[in-house]
Order: sequence, then structure tokens, then C-alpha cells
Amino acid sequence: MGFAQAVRIGLNNFFNPTGRASRSEFWWYYLFIFVIAGVLGVIGGMVSAHGGEEQTWVGIIFDVLAFLIGLSVFFASIRRLHDIGKSGWNLLWNLIPFFGGIYLLILFCKPSQPGDNEYGPERY
Repeated sequence: MGFAQAVRIGLNNFFNPTGRASRSEFWWYYLFIFVIAGVLGVIGGMVSAHGGEEQTWVGIIFDVLAFLIGLSVFFASIRRLHDIGKSGWNLLWNLIPFFGGIYLLILFCKPSQPGDNEYGPERY
């Protein structure tokens, strides 16, 4: 799966935790979100450097955007876990400092479970 197709699928499933996300779909979408978050961070930093009342409104807008982007990655992560046959509850491993994140990274890098599973049909 290519970058454009992965981003399109990710944006179409922005708030959808059901179904599956292949490894390439997940990582391409994650890269897209990472770049968008970086651009928003730079813009927010430039605006906050000037101060003033507009800084407050821009800060609120950027906080809401950051929350929505984070939620999107959360749901994409659940779909990625579904693709390898794991429950989205495995994201709770993140609560264990350092080791939980490493374990999740390993899970996100695993190849897709072949064929259909309890979370839906194999897509790609």
C-alpha cells in the first residue's frame, strides 16, 4: 500500500476503532500524522512567540487539533492491533514505562494475521 492510499484510508477512519489496519497503512498514516503535528507545532511556536490575545485563541485551537490528532492515532493503533489478532486493550501496555512502549512497537511491526480474523477480513 502506498502513502496516498494509506492516508486516505486513515482519514476516512479517523474516529473508527473497528476493523483492521495493515502494517504499511498504519506506518504511512503515522508518518503523515507526525509531519502534520510537526508543522502545527512550528506554526504554534511562531504564533506564541508574538504573544497577545491571539496567542490564547491559537493555543486553544492547537490544543483541540492536537487532541483530535492523538485520538486518530489511538484509533489507528487499535485497528493495527486488530490486524495482528490482538485486542485494542493491549494499548494499556503503554502504562508500563519504557517496556510497555517497546512491546507495543514490536506488536505494531508484526506482519498481518493472514486471512480473516474476529476483527474483520484481511484487506491487503
